[in-house]
Amino acid sequence: MTDYERRDIGSRLENWARVYRDTYRIGISATGAFCDQLRREALGEIGSPERRALDDADAEVIELAMRTLETKHRMMIWWCYIKQAHPGEVCRSLSIAHRPVTVFTTAFRAAQLAVEKAAEPRNTFHDA
Repeated sequence: MTDYERRDIGSRLENWARVYRDTYRIGISATGAFCDQLRREALGEIGSPERRALDDADAEVIELAMRTLETKHRMMIWWCYIKQAHPGEVCRSLSIAHRPVTVFTTAFRAAQLAVEKAAEPRNTFHDA
């Protein structure tokens, strides 16, 4: 797998996480955030580049693929993308050796690959 393809699954997982992550934060009113957005649009301000459009359809494909994964891969993706935990915390919670770093990196890439394989389109014409 090339670095470009890995970045592609990474961006797809980031999109999935943004769709399915609990975005409730203490002290931020949904109404206040919406009013601030309307004010910025009225003044002609450009939004932050971090506010990319969400791809709900692709997030749904990833979500369905997540349901077919082994628990170790599903939990790795959940800790890294939904909880956005530090690698040390991920290693402790999943009982993965945190040294050398290549142990975590290998497990993380294996989880990404498992999601990518589960999310790729299948030709069901001959599978009947």
